[in-house]
Amino acid sequence: MKLVVSTRGSKLSLKQVELFKSYINKFVNVDLEIKVVKTKGDIIQDKPLYSIGEKGLFEKEVNNTVLKGEADIAVHSMKDLPKDIDPRLDIIMVLPREIPNDSLIFSKNVVDDLEKIPEGSIVGTSSMRRKSFLMHYNDKVVIKPLRGNIDTRIKKLNNNEYDYIILAESGIRRLGLDPKRIILPLDIFPPEPGQGIIAIVGIKDNSKVKTISNYTDKLTHYMAIAEREFLKEAKAGCSSPLGAVSIIHDDKIVIITGLASFDGKFMEIVRFKDYLNNAEKLGKKAGEFVYSIIDKVLK
Repeated sequence: MKLVVSTRGSKLSLKQVELFKSYINKFVNVDLEIKVVKTKGDIIQDKPLYSIGEKGLFEKEVNNTVLKGEADIAVHSMKDLPKDIDPRLDIIMVLPREIPNDSLIFSKNVVDDLEKIPEGSIVGTSSMRRKSFLMHYNDKVVIKPLRGNIDTRIKKLNNNEYDYIILAESGIRRLGLDPKRIILPLDIFPPEPGQGIIAIVGIKDNSKVKTISNYTDKLTHYMAIAEREFLKEAKAGCSSPLGAVSIIHDDKIVIITGLASFDGKFMEIVRFKDYLNNAEKLGKKAGEFVYSIIDKVLK
């Protein structure tokens, strides 16, 4: 079977297409044709993502290629998908999840804890979540916007434009990079919902791509359901400093949520737990809780 794949042109995006091909070919023989698309998020590089004011900056143009019939599927980092995608589309399948944590990267000044970052150090991130969470643990640092692909960001760190930067560990591993870093624990620094998950998007009920849905990774599927439902119920976008991640133990699923004020002075981390088959219900419960307090926290 031949599939035309829509994707961004970054090294990580192309690597994720490669990972999809390696995974799906374990089950069925698929030949891929790659169609590279430039997104709004790729074009606008001089502003933090949260200041642009919309989710889906790396998603819309890639999915439009599928809607126009120019590609069969789109490959995404699930964390880049807005809570509501075009109703004609569906998440067809997910690959086994990579580690979802964020990592603190450094080139010179080694630390083993966020609180130990020296006062006045420049930390690079363009994520409101990472900015607010970091300020909760250490308000003595200077946070400077950081955009670009993973290798570009690490290059800026090595060129001493920053003392530390925060990146998704999954991207670092997928690109085979090994910078000096510490992995931030999920229960103190919950990541973006869907972080570490590769999502395959296609037209609903398209018989050509529906066959690959049979090969979705079952455990990651449950985590994706919980975290997508959380996003929907929390009614939050990329400018909201909140995170959520799910963990599976036997027949139980736990979702860890984190919500901070913009200045980091307030932060609440709450766990919710249920049976695996209730993943959607669990995500809904967690999202409703966050929505009930978000106005009070962000006022």
